[in-house]
Amino acid sequence: MKSPWLIAVLLVTSAGLIGWLTRPAGPDLTDKEKESRRHPAPPADLQIANRHVGQTIADERLERMDGQPRSVRELTSGKPLVLVFFSHDCDCSLEFARYFAAAMEKSKEKAGWYFVFADTPEQIAGFHSKSGLTLPSLRDPGAALSMRLEISKSGPFVLVDPRGTVEAIWPGVSLNGLEDLFSRLGLPSPSTHQLSGIPQSPTAGCPLHPKS
Repeated sequence: MKSPWLIAVLLVTSAGLIGWLTRPAGPDLTDKEKESRRHPAPPADLQIANRHVGQTIADERLERMDGQPRSVRELTSGKPLVLVFFSHDCDCSLEFARYFAAAMEKSKEKAGWYFVFADTPEQIAGFHSKSGLTLPSLRDPGAALSMRLEISKSGPFVLVDPRGTVEAIWPGVSLNGLEDLFSRLGLPSPSTHQLSGIPQSPTAGCPLHPKS
């Protein structure tokens, strides 16, 4: 007859072996990198954004994908304009894109929307392919507009009135920010179902890097 102590040791060893074999896989490194680049916007970002409210950017020029320049005044077309600042190689921008796409669909009758990149047309096309979304996009050559507004990360968005004056800047994507935007446009709050997973507080992504 086997000793009770020997049986106990065998049971513990077997349980440990089974636990090791069935352990969950460790987190993907890409996910870790993505989380490390997605962070709450600090209060200083809101202070920086607020000092640009009221500026006129009507004559600032952006470029269509075919290289044709368009001033902000031309882009408004008599309606408010929402500009979202993204980077083509930012996983955070890919995540944020679905939130903004849902908001754009619900508010497109009230405002024009453009996604602004300081990247090449080829890089922007690659972003569209990875996101699986068709987003109205513009180039910000040399990141001139984002630098003027001191926007240095992906995720901030700007509301411009029909005259080309900055009405509001949100330093990152958030449910609160989109609710504020919809309120300013005279719309009911966006559905939380469509925005499942969106941060509650302003959250920014990767740094914006001008591409030559």
